[in-house]
Amino acid sequence: MKIKELNPFVRRTVYLLMIAAVFNGAVQSLGQTQDIIARKALRAQDWQLMLMTMIWPISNFLSIWWGRFFERSRHKSRFFVFGGVLGRLTLVSAIWITTMNEFLVVMGLLYSANSMLIPAQNSIYQRNIRPQRRAAVYGYTMSLGMAVSVALTFVAGRVLDTQESSFRWILAITGIAGFISAILQSRIKIQEPIIDPPHHHIKAKFRDTLMDPIRRSLEVMKENKAFAAFERSFSIYGMGFIMMQPIIPIYMVDKLQLSYTNNFLAKGILSQLGMLFLAPLFGKLHDKMHPFKYIGFSFALLMLFPLLFVLSSLWAGESVIAVIIVFIAYTIFGLAMTGVNMAWNMSSIFFAGDEDAAMYQSVHVTLTGVRGLVAPVLGFALLRLIGIEAVFYVAAGFLALASYMSFRDYRRLRYTKVDIYGLIPRDKLDMIQKSLKSY
Repeated sequence: MKIKELNPFVRRTVYLLMIAAVFNGAVQSLGQTQDIIARKALRAQDWQLMLMTMIWPISNFLSIWWGRFFERSRHKSRFFVFGGVLGRLTLVSAIWITTMNEFLVVMGLLYSANSMLIPAQNSIYQRNIRPQRRAAVYGYTMSLGMAVSVALTFVAGRVLDTQESSFRWILAITGIAGFISAILQSRIKIQEPIIDPPHHHIKAKFRDTLMDPIRRSLEVMKENKAFAAFERSFSIYGMGFIMMQPIIPIYMVDKLQLSYTNNFLAKGILSQLGMLFLAPLFGKLHDKMHPFKYIGFSFALLMLFPLLFVLSSLWAGESVIAVIIVFIAYTIFGLAMTGVNMAWNMSSIFFAGDEDAAMYQSVHVTLTGVRGLVAPVLGFALLRLIGIEAVFYVAAGFLALASYMSFRDYRRLRYTKVDIYGLIPRDKLDMIQKSLKSY
C-alpha cells in the first residue's frame, strides 16, 4: 500500500493515525510493564495484582454506553478529547504516588478511558478507510506504536534499575504522550452521511438512557449469530489469557528474580517484536482470511505460551535455562498476540457490515469486563489452592478450546457474512451450508 496514491482525505486520516500511534507507543509500553512496576517498586500484594488485572476488563463495562452515545453523536471528536483528559492526562498525577492503592486509581482512569477511545477509533477505520486496506493500515500504525514502545521499554528498564523511584516521572511522561495521541485522533474528520437533527428535540428518560445500550447489545448478539459465536470464542480465550496476568509478575519477580531490565526485555520488548515487524503482514492476512480461521490459528499458537512457562518451572531459581525458556515463550507470545490484537481491534468491523462498527466494538470490549470478573479470581484461587503451574495448565486448556471452537465455527458459519449483507436469500444460504456439511 502506497500512502501517496490515496486520495487527500484518506491520506490525511492515515497520516494522523500514524502520528497518533507514535505517541500512543508510550501508553502501550506502560500496558506491558505496569505489573512489574507494581510488584517491584510499589511492593504490590498478590490480591492487589489480582485487582489491577481486573481493572482493565471491568472498566470495559462502560463501553456499550460510550458506544451507543458515539453512535448517536454528531460531535464525535469530543470523545477523543474527553478520553484524553480522563485517562491520559490524569497520569501526570502519578508524580505524587506513594502507595499501590493510588496506582490502582490512576490505572482505573486509564482503562476507563480506553473503553471510550477504542470504539471511537474503530469508527475512523470503518468510515474513512476501504475494507481492503483497513487491517493493513492498522498494521502499519501498530508497528509504529510498537517501535516506540520497545524503545521506551528498554530505556525505562535501564532507568528503573538505576533509580527505582523514577517510575513516577515515567508515568507522567506517558500521560502527556497519550493525551497528544488522543488530540491528534480528534482532528480526524469521520466520513459519514449528514443527517438533519429533528426540529423538536425530545430529552431521553434516564431509564431509557441506561437500558437502551443493553437492549441494543442483546439485539446485536441475537441477530448476528456469527458475531455472537466470535464473541464466545474470544471469551474462552480471554479466560485463559486474563487468568495468567496476575500470576506472571509473581513468577517473574519472585520465582525467577529478574531485574527491571530483564523483566522489561521479556514483557516489553520480546513480546512486542511480532507487532513491530509483522503487524503489516498480519494485517494483510486478516483482510484476506475469515476471522474465525484467523483467530483459530492465533489461539493455537498462543497456547504454547503457558506451556513453556510450565516447562521453565522445572529450572526456576536454579538455572539460566528457565530464563531462556521464558524469553522464548515471550517471543512466541509476541507472534500470537499480533494476530489476536489484530482480530480484537478489526474483526468487529467485518461482522458489523454496513452497521456502525462502534456499537459492535463496544459489545466486544464490554464482554471483556464479564470475563474480567471471573478469570483473575480463578487464577488467584488456583495459585493458592494448587500451585502456580496449575494456572498455566488451565490457561492452556482454555486457549486450546477457543482454537477448536473457532475452527468449528469457521466450518459452520463462514458464509453468514454473506447473509448479513443480503447478497443471497436465506433459503439458498441454508442449501449451501447443508451441501458443505455433506461434503
